[in-house]
Amino acid sequence: MYEQPAENKRNKNVVVAENVLKSVEALRKEGTEPTFNAILAYLSSRRILSNHRSLRAYLDTMVKSRLLSLRKEPVKQPNVRPKQVYSLAGSGPFIEAGERAMLFHGLNWTVPSKSSIKMKTDLEGLARARIAQGTVYGSLEDAIVETLAKSKNSQRVFRALTFGAAMLATKKFDYGYLMRRAKERGVEDLVQGLLDEINYLLGSPKPEVDDIRTLYEIRKRLASHARMSLQLKSRKFQLSPDELVDVIGKQLGGK
Repeated sequence: MYEQPAENKRNKNVVVAENVLKSVEALRKEGTEPTFNAILAYLSSRRILSNHRSLRAYLDTMVKSRLLSLRKEPVKQPNVRPKQVYSLAGSGPFIEAGERAMLFHGLNWTVPSKSSIKMKTDLEGLARARIAQGTVYGSLEDAIVETLAKSKNSQRVFRALTFGAAMLATKKFDYGYLMRRAKERGVEDLVQGLLDEINYLLGSPKPEVDDIRTLYEIRKRLASHARMSLQLKSRKFQLSPDELVDVIGKQLGGK
């Protein structure tokens, strides 16, 4: 599992990201090269961003996602780093949002052929992304939604739901953002149904499952895990309660 730097563990601010992007073009229009220091001075003077490390995190993410391009120019002074000049790339931002992204977020599965989905996103999607080893991984929500949206047959949908169940039952996520992305990609009913089934399994006083022992261990492990107030449902879904017990148990290392 990748170890993320502290500044890369938190979501970035969308408004700040917009202003970082705008600063590059604004500096060019006024005849100033948009170097790192020029961008920092521009944002600091407008009380938007003044921290070097924070700006570096924004710029690195934008460059890696192909929203910005970076050109390094040598300087005449000895022992001085090359000048970093930024410009709009116009093609991105792109993020990794397939099964590889779910593995990055902690999917406890051996996946023989990890699907790689490069998707174009907006600034909010980019603000929620994380960089590891040169790859910009989309948020857990984007990874789940896009994997479901790209699954074109029943076998692939079942696999995507299996991985989604493992993650949504055990990881923190933003329900509003998840459902908004799911609606945009046409998988809202699948995602909502999956959440309802997880809620039924973990919240129903008498869930209809065979492996009560494993379910008890799952509930014990997830006792402090915040849950959404969703409807309690069961039966008519592609993953049965027994299959969910197996999936979540495996994610927690108990199967």
